[in-house]
Amino acid sequence: MKDVQEFYKEKLNDIKKMDLLRSLKKTDIRQGKTIRYNDKTCLNLSSNDYLGLATNEKLCSEFYSEMNEENMINSYGLGSSSSRLLTGNSVLYEELENRLCRFYNKEAALIFNSGYHANTGLIPALTGKNDLILSDSLNHASIVDGIRLSGAEYIIFKHIDTGHIQTILEEKRDKYKNVLIVTEAVFSMDGDCADIKTLVELKEKYNAMLYVDEAHSVGVYGKNGQGLCFELKIHDRVDIILGTMGKAMASHGAFAITDTFLKEFLINTTRSLLYTTALPPVAVNWNLFVINHMELFHDQRTKLCRVSQMFRNALEKQGISFTGETHIIPVITRSNKKAIKLAQALVDHGFLVFPIRPPTVAENNSRVRFSLTSDIEYKDIEMIPEIISTCFDG
Repeated sequence: MKDVQEFYKEKLNDIKKMDLLRSLKKTDIRQGKTIRYNDKTCLNLSSNDYLGLATNEKLCSEFYSEMNEENMINSYGLGSSSSRLLTGNSVLYEELENRLCRFYNKEAALIFNSGYHANTGLIPALTGKNDLILSDSLNHASIVDGIRLSGAEYIIFKHIDTGHIQTILEEKRDKYKNVLIVTEAVFSMDGDCADIKTLVELKEKYNAMLYVDEAHSVGVYGKNGQGLCFELKIHDRVDIILGTMGKAMASHGAFAITDTFLKEFLINTTRSLLYTTALPPVAVNWNLFVINHMELFHDQRTKLCRVSQMFRNALEKQGISFTGETHIIPVITRSNKKAIKLAQALVDHGFLVFPIRPPTVAENNSRVRFSLTSDIEYKDIEMIPEIISTCFDG
């Protein structure tokens, strides 16, 4: 019988042979749009800090200027000490959820520790045996894991193919008690957008529920950054809008926007909420602080959209293959080796990007993903298409 350790060593060697080895990156000293990586200052093109708030020193100073001896623990403390169902549900939680209700003009909001916690908890809470989940083929891993935990039957529909969804619903809807359609709004690895308007029409026609993960669109889309559903003026027709605090909001946590009865149901059935320690007060307080400032970031949203379009135009002019229509711009290399080579070439020129490879994306669909933020100027990135072309030619 093979030694247990040898088994895992062989598995690791197989990963290395396929150019799929990953490692934790050593980064240091974030200053605005730059970051230190391997003792080199680089333009950070791998961040989800879409509005540049995580490194905004003025905003951070404003937040901590309110800290004093009286509120240090309850508003800025580093530990909540228990779950929300015990003593971890501070007054700040209630304030934040009420503020999110006003922000989205919806009845109810429920805070989670992360987007991963939310997706792996909400989906199993909403579905189970005798239910059907329809999930986009490019949905995030946390959605996939939530589906697996649910015990419901599921069908993966072709990416952003509402015709495929309708065909499935026509054939299958009557066979199940409940049907849940799950999609990202902006897809994290392809940078394109779901056809949420048509999804709303389909869920209403076939008596289904619609769950939209706005992780990469919150802060960026909508008049005040509420996300794509809000920008399309259909947020009141979506059953669950999921947003995260860890990207454009520069914090930690996630939230579900829904109806009052559904919130009460979820509080009683969502295991990732019931059985985990609540967020620390300082994180909840910062989330509330950022939401209260979100309407002030219109210029950042406008600039991010403009620079992203200019960058996509430049890539297209060079004949470089990319996907998406947003601030997330993946350049497709297909092979793992080419993705690694291109990422290293860009780092050598001072641009911090990393290769995206299976299982994050499909086989033979590796890429380098540019994640733009509002503090980046076009002049900062205008030489990148030429670097890519040179690397591909070589």
